[in-house]
Amino acid sequence: MASKGNNFQTLLVSLVIVLVVTDRCRGAPPSAFVTVADNSLCPTPRCVTYEEINTLWAVPDPLYFLQCRPSPLGDWTLQRMPCAPATLFSYRQQVCVRPDYWEGCVELTTSTTSPSTTSPSIATNDPLNTTTSLITSTPTDQTTPGSIGCGLPQCITYEDINTLWVHSDPAYFYQCRPLGGAWAPIEMPCAPTTRFSFRRQVCVIEAEWELPNC
Repeated sequence: MASKGNNFQTLLVSLVIVLVVTDRCRGAPPSAFVTVADNSLCPTPRCVTYEEINTLWAVPDPLYFLQCRPSPLGDWTLQRMPCAPATLFSYRQQVCVRPDYWEGCVELTTSTTSPSTTSPSIATNDPLNTTTSLITSTPTDQTTPGSIGCGLPQCITYEDINTLWVHSDPAYFYQCRPLGGAWAPIEMPCAPTTRFSFRRQVCVIEAEWELPNC
């Protein structure tokens, strides 16, 4: 009987050791999302020149980016915007991309030269003040932004200018940008495998996308 008891204890101890070793060898869960944020090496955000106003700026956390937007006071503000889930902001590509396509700024230049963008390089006299400040933006689940519907894009009122508009292709959206001394809707791309949600005012993964409910 003593021998059987010793054998049982030995088997139990061996099982515990196997479980402990297995648990320690287990890797991070597939859902774990770890990145090395080197966007801190990107140029300092500014909203002074026409080119800077039309540039999307990086922050140390690549889940977000900064964008120059007009404020009710008539100046320019740096507004923090979120990337779509499971995407990271690429300063070089000027869009949020999937992690396997992402790379941060690897060199710190002495100037704040902006990357090339799709906006025309037209020199204009900026009718607004160039004072900049920082505000944050969080997507909401409201049906529409304010009282605006998601029909044809327009850039007339302050609310119009600060609304992202629906494109016929959900892989794109329209955004009001300064052009020729006025505001005009400019076609902007979503990150790959994402679609624009008018309700959330951001590009989302396809599983979370739904038809605009205006």
